[in-house]
Amino acid sequence: MISPARLYDFLNKKNIVFYTGVPDSLLQHFLKYIQDHSSSDEHIITANEGLAIGLASGYHFATGRLPLVYLQNSGLGNIINPLTSLADKEVYSVPMLLLIGWRGKPGIKDEPQHVKMGRITKELLDVLEVPVYLLEENEEAAFISINEAIEEALCYRKPVALLVPPGVFENYEGKAIENHYPLVREQVIKTIITQLKGDETVVCTTGKIGREFYEQNELQQKKITNYFLSIGAMGHASHIALGVTKNKNRKVVMLDGDGALFMQMGALPVIAQQAPGDFIHIVINNGCHESVGGQPTAAFFADCCAIAKASGYSKTVQIINEKELTQWLQDDFFIPGLQFVEIRTNQLPGKNTGRPAGNPADWKRDFMEALQKGN
Repeated sequence: MISPARLYDFLNKKNIVFYTGVPDSLLQHFLKYIQDHSSSDEHIITANEGLAIGLASGYHFATGRLPLVYLQNSGLGNIINPLTSLADKEVYSVPMLLLIGWRGKPGIKDEPQHVKMGRITKELLDVLEVPVYLLEENEEAAFISINEAIEEALCYRKPVALLVPPGVFENYEGKAIENHYPLVREQVIKTIITQLKGDETVVCTTGKIGREFYEQNELQQKKITNYFLSIGAMGHASHIALGVTKNKNRKVVMLDGDGALFMQMGALPVIAQQAPGDFIHIVINNGCHESVGGQPTAAFFADCCAIAKASGYSKTVQIINEKELTQWLQDDFFIPGLQFVEIRTNQLPGKNTGRPAGNPADWKRDFMEALQKGN
C-alpha cells in the first residue's frame, strides 16, 4: 500500500506543493496527511471540483508550478466545463495532476449512486482527452506511474489523471478538527422528526444526514411516509425540494449539510424567489465533510444565515444549543413561510448508521405515490 507520508515527500521533491479539491473517502488518508502537513496557502478545499480547476489554473499562472487537484470520480461532472474550456491544451494549456478516487470500479461492490460513474470513469476521461494512470497498491509501481504522469503533464502542458481504486492508501488518522458545539446531529434529526406532524414532505441531502434521518424515522415507526433521500448529486437536493413544492399541499422540510450547501450556493436566491407556501431549509452544519473523512469546510468561517438573508430568505435562524433548538421547534417551526435555519453541531460520530433498505427505483416510486396521495 502507499504511505501518505512517502507520497507527500515524493511529490514535494517533484516540486508539487499546492493541493486543492473536494475530499473523497478513497483518498482520505492522504488528504488528512496533507491537511496536517501543508500550510493554508498550500492546501485549499474548494466548494466544488470545478472551482478547484480554476484555483489550480490561477496558481499555475502565478507560479509556473504543477498543482494537484483531488476529487471523487462523481465530481467529474463538475470539472468538465473548466477542463475543456480553461485547462485544455487547446485553450490555456494548464498542466495539473488530477488525483481521482475511483468509486464504483467495475468488479467491486459499491453504492447505487457510484455504479454508473464507476463504469464510465475511464471512458469519460478518454473522451475528455485526459491521459489516465492507474495507481496500484504496490508503492514502487505507483511512484513510477506518478512520475510518468508528472512528466506527461509538464511536457504536453495538459491535465493528467491518477486514478485511485479502493484500498490503495495506508491508514493515517490525522488531527481532529476543534469543534465545541454541544449538539449532536443524530439527536437533532431525531428531535426534528419527533416534532413533525407526519404529513410533511422531507428531502434529505447526501451523506450521513439522509442515513440518520432514515434510521431515526424507522425507529419512530416510519412517522414520515413522504420523504426523499438524495444519495447522489451532492448540492442539488435543495432544488429537488424546490421542485417538490409544485405539490403545494404540504410543508416541505429540506435537511441540508454545510458541504452540500456550499457546493451549490447559487441555489439560495432562486429558492428564496421561487419557493411558495411553507418551506423550511435546515442546514445541519458540523464544519466538515464527515462522510468522506472529516476534512473541514468553510462553513464555520462564513455567516450562513447572513448569506441566506442576503439571498432573500424572509426568516433566518441560527441554533447552537439544545435550548435554542427546543425554542425554535416550539415557537417558529409551524409558522407558515420560508425559513433558513442553521443548526451547528459537533463532529462526534454517532453509532455506525447503516444504509437505507431497498433501491432508488423503489424509493422514487414510494415518494411519488406519497406525493400523489397528498393532492
